[in-house]
Amino acid sequence: MNLGDENETTEFKASMSQLDKGIIGLTAMLNRHNHGTLYIGVDDDGNVIGMDVGAGTLETIRNRIRSFVQPQVVPEISRHETDDGRSYISVRVTGYNIPYSCDGRYYIRNVSSNESAGPDVVAQLVMARGIDPLKNQRSDLQELTFNTLFGIMVTRDLHPRKDAGFYRSHGMVDDHDMFNLTAYLVSDQNSIPMQVVRFNGTDRTAVSSRTDFGGQSLIASARAILEHVSSYMLTEVDLSGGERTERNLFDFDAFREAWINACVHNSWGALVPPSVLVFFDRMEIVSYGRIPFPFSMDDFYSGDSRPVNRSLFELFTLVGLTEQSGHGVPTIVRSYGREAFHITDNGVVVTIPFSFEPDFARTRKAVDDVSNLDEDSRKVLRYLDSNPDAKLSDVAEATGIGLSSVKKIVSSLKSEGRLRNDGTNRNSRWVVL
Repeated sequence: MNLGDENETTEFKASMSQLDKGIIGLTAMLNRHNHGTLYIGVDDDGNVIGMDVGAGTLETIRNRIRSFVQPQVVPEISRHETDDGRSYISVRVTGYNIPYSCDGRYYIRNVSSNESAGPDVVAQLVMARGIDPLKNQRSDLQELTFNTLFGIMVTRDLHPRKDAGFYRSHGMVDDHDMFNLTAYLVSDQNSIPMQVVRFNGTDRTAVSSRTDFGGQSLIASARAILEHVSSYMLTEVDLSGGERTERNLFDFDAFREAWINACVHNSWGALVPPSVLVFFDRMEIVSYGRIPFPFSMDDFYSGDSRPVNRSLFELFTLVGLTEQSGHGVPTIVRSYGREAFHITDNGVVVTIPFSFEPDFARTRKAVDDVSNLDEDSRKVLRYLDSNPDAKLSDVAEATGIGLSSVKKIVSSLKSEGRLRNDGTNRNSRWVVL
């Protein structure tokens, strides 16, 4: 098995005896690209030659990195095995508190070499780091817990030490070791609303529903909205051309990148959250704040990745919601072009158009197309559209129409093809056609 070539974010070492040199490589890669991966048990040509992995091997690597690398990082260490039974280890690090040192010395990655960084280079690295705007904005709440964050990290085989060192190394405290806004956002006590708003039509005139996924860690809210929006996905099948062709309602990968970017790059200082707006013909992902200085628009569209909120971005990376690859904006541009972005001094709106009319839009139009129905029939139809599990007695009570009249109306709506009832008597569901 071959893992390719060494480069500016990848280093190979044959055995644990070369671990210290490998850690130098990790700090050099952090200083150049904010992330890097070391493979142990792999020769210089990328061939997996295998190694002995004992019960304490991974912990030895973790402790060595903890002792040598400053500021501290939390490595993602995994054991792998090839088809022929050869074991090797991957050590991935991500960090934005550059410059990083190894045993007190600084290095910079140049292609596949680790070069010593002199004072001038270190000074440039400090200037390139910039300022994390959330770091010194103290949280109003200091009694914070991080069960969601730590729970997800454990599922990714990361076992963080829940102590002040972890909070400092991940930018979750200010200069006085008080929890800051980054910590509040990823804490279990976060009460900021995170909403998906659906409209009846193609503008913001009429709100159909407003679903709030806030009141929890931003990480949990972001994941919940991803799952919610995935439920809108439909696939349209076309057989008219003699061959089966399929197209999705929208590119979910593009939406995912737009939404995660909105969460991690949002200007959180005023506690105004990003949101998802759903219309009959499109979705809009709205976030606030400007693209970072000195970005050019060409830099932005090409995927040059410079996180605005570095510590928040790093925590999202740790839990697998984003990565330092810069492919987010290019993914959106590839599917929808640069015109998908509307960028102003106040924020960014990403528009994800629908490929065809979604079911919820068709249903709503059918419900609204009731010009030839009497008022009682309209009430019944609209109530059943909003309450598909309702019993006819519920309809009668909610609309103020007698039960016998409701039964006659429903029968008429069914015969006209406006309404049907799916399922069994015990588990039925009204479907507006």
